[in-house]
Amino acid sequence: MQPPDAYKGPERRAPAPAEVRLTEDTGKWLEEKMAAAVREGIKGAMTDETAAAFWAAVLAVLEKQATQNAGRFVLGGLWGLARKASLFLALGGIVYAIGGWDALATLFKALFTSGSP
Repeated sequence: MQPPDAYKGPERRAPAPAEVRLTEDTGKWLEEKMAAAVREGIKGAMTDETAAAFWAAVLAVLEKQATQNAGRFVLGGLWGLARKASLFLALGGIVYAIGGWDALATLFKALFTSGSP
């Protein structure tokens, strides 16, 4: 048995929220107010101490990235040098047998110089 205060009718739903439309002037006013609030918030948050902490963090990240990339650069350079040296040794014997020292010197210049001679 149901309590006497229980609702026995059809299910009731909350009414749909009313639609609100803003005029262009109101929209512009709201944009200006939000922009001013953001500007003031940034001004209040960016003190000399926070600016120094921000730039210190930026420099720390840049230093870390430079260190990691420098290691890759060095290893990549060594790998490239090893490939060129092995190619020179492999081709060098054949080139020397066919063309002598002059041909071997030309092969060396072609492999180990970049750009113009």
